Amino acid sequence: MAEQLGLFESRGGSPPADLAQTPLSVRESRRARYLTLRVLPPHTLELVVPQGTRASAVNAFVRDHRQWIEDARRELAQCQPLRAEGLPTRIELRAIGRSWDVEYRQAPGAGARCRPHDTSLVVTTAAADRRNAGAALRGWLLDEADYHLRPWLLRESQVVGKRPANVQVRLQRTRWGSCSNSGTVSLNAALLFLEPAVVRYLFVHELCHLIALNHSRRFWAAVARFEPGYEALDRRLTEAWHEIPLWVHPEPR
Repeated sequence: MAEQLGLFESRGGSPPADLAQTPLSVRESRRARYLTLRVLPPHTLELVVPQGTRASAVNAFVRDHRQWIEDARRELAQCQPLRAEGLPTRIELRAIGRSWDVEYRQAPGAGARCRPHDTSLVVTTAAADRRNAGAALRGWLLDEADYHLRPWLLRESQVVGKRPANVQVRLQRTRWGSCSNSGTVSLNAALLFLEPAVVRYLFVHELCHLIALNHSRRFWAAVARFEPGYEALDRRLTEAWHEIPLWVHPEPR
């Protein structure tokens, strides 16, 4: 924990007392606009601190949210026994308004694969191998995300008037999306689990970085032009990590 609190000590202050006694992963961010607590996939509680925030403000924030922290830690602890067998029996992708029941089968000599049908997914593995079954589901999720998110982003680019040089779709643990200096927009496949309005806001956000590659007043003015209610959607996006199923971001070996 001392290493995590180094960002406060480097400014000459002492670690906030409440924070020092609370097992959180602390990340200082130049992009963050406000203090945020979130459940970071798969099993970590993270506090995001905007760069330059005073230690006293962090201390007060943690104290005010201590009950939320304790509740979240308790929920995470209850999930511990389910980590090894947390594969879904049903998947709902709110962004595209579709859901599937998931069936698991074994077939001698078969490689792990996931075959979609109208309202079901059939995951086949050679043996009772949960890890390979999870990998097959993640492969399917990436295919779905590439199929739906890429053209959706390009449609929104016509509204914003800025077209990305390239679009990448990946599974990411810490970002919903990003825009590079070269104009490449990266999207998190897990966006499919969120409601359409929030996904569209993320698209607008990243496309506006093609107007201003920072979080300046010019950037936020562009975002407000295309999404007047962006502030509520931005908060919703920040808080949505806990809604991503555990199988999407498995623990490393």
